[in-house]
Amino acid sequence: MKVALKEWALVIEALARGGQIFLLRKGGIAEGRRGFELRHRKFLFFPTWEHQHAESVTPEYRHVIEQLQPRNPESVCIAHGAEVTDIVPAPSRDRFRQLAPHHIWTEGFIDLRYGYRPDLPLFLVVVRLYSLPQVAEIPNDSRYAGCRSWVDLWEDVSTEGQRPALAEHLFNKERQAIQSFTGETGGNG
Repeated sequence: MKVALKEWALVIEALARGGQIFLLRKGGIAEGRRGFELRHRKFLFFPTWEHQHAESVTPEYRHVIEQLQPRNPESVCIAHGAEVTDIVPAPSRDRFRQLAPHHIWTEGFIDLRYGYRPDLPLFLVVVRLYSLPQVAEIPNDSRYAGCRSWVDLWEDVSTEGQRPALAEHLFNKERQAIQSFTGETGGNG
């Protein structure tokens, strides 16, 4: 696979640990004629450190930021792939507060996400995370720089033998909890 989605290294770690199973997106992935769309339903995660701040996440994840700093800033470690299972409109801000046990972000960060570009809707992108059998360390090429969501890697990363980060029953339990708060029952967006 060569396509990767940029995401905070900390969010990727939370997905791997089962701290959450969704991403928040409000534009930046693709805005199509039908509204919000993903360019790819399966992808690798490209970990980033920009815009990632300890005060944006719950206390139990704040210490993890230091652990995730890259050993070599001239390379990027690709350790996870994902498959989108659902794209659902975020619930009202008040209802989103009830999702607090299902994600790592603080109230302040969520308020920022709802407040940024209020003309665009906020979406929960539910992803099934997979751990690659071998971490791929690739050069951190300048072609990957910039504020964009998708990057096309210059080399293939093997996903053969990848394993789900969460057992299926745990993933489904979290997915059902999110669906109960959003009013969706398996929307594939």
